[in-house]
Amino acid sequence: ARRILEEGFVGRWPLSFVAAPAGLARSCAQLLRGPRYPSQYCRPKFYLPFLSSRPVWPSTDAASRILTEQWLAIRDEYRAVMAHSASADVNTRGLTAQGSWRKVPLYSHGQAHAEHLAQCPATARALAELPLCRALGMAYFSEIAGGTDVRAHFGPTNARIRIHLGLDVPPGDVYLAVGDGMYRWAEGQTLAFDDAYIHAVRHTEGAPRGVLVVDVYHPELTCEERRLLEDLEEVHRSFFPKAYERVLPH
Repeated sequence: ARRILEEGFVGRWPLSFVAAPAGLARSCAQLLRGPRYPSQYCRPKFYLPFLSSRPVWPSTDAASRILTEQWLAIRDEYRAVMAHSASADVNTRGLTAQGSWRKVPLYSHGQAHAEHLAQCPATARALAELPLCRALGMAYFSEIAGGTDVRAHFGPTNARIRIHLGLDVPPGDVYLAVGDGMYRWAEGQTLAFDDAYIHAVRHTEGAPRGVLVVDVYHPELTCEERRLLEDLEEVHRSFFPKAYERVLPH
């Protein structure tokens, strides 16, 4: 876990200022240099430069397999729970240039939304098998109506990989833009990407697009590093509890 504290950045600030005060000269040099992002399209607030980086990841890992094997049951639960539990949070409204984007949260920062999970047992079982990102991570159902544009934005960290499981994907002009590429969802298939890269959604018309969104840890993070990130998240929660009560991160 030392490499997180010695090499990580929050904005322009090196974590080494806190973690290694004896190495003040090195920390000052890091501050002056700033984070060296891998691309102009990648600008997360919490950045770990030692992790490999690419906009889109192969959907061939165990997490994708678990989700795709259960996708029909997950879709049934998505359709049922969206009918009476979906809403737009602060981030959703702020990022929606036009149209409608609604969610049903399942996990937020590692905290379970027990009421929603109880309504979705197949989804809950699938999520329980995944290496969910419990620090700065989410799992939720997402519905975007036709005629919706989601503004381009960066995710908060490159410590996670975001997986979309296609549930309801209408024909037509509906796509996810990541970095300088454009990608289309497919029902029963996953699309894995690093949402530290700038990304946006466009759905011009037609029936709603529905996906299950799941954040998993970057595969190069060790178990010890994942625990450290969760501890840092808990410290942040203790100092800023109202932020967690008021808003869910995108």
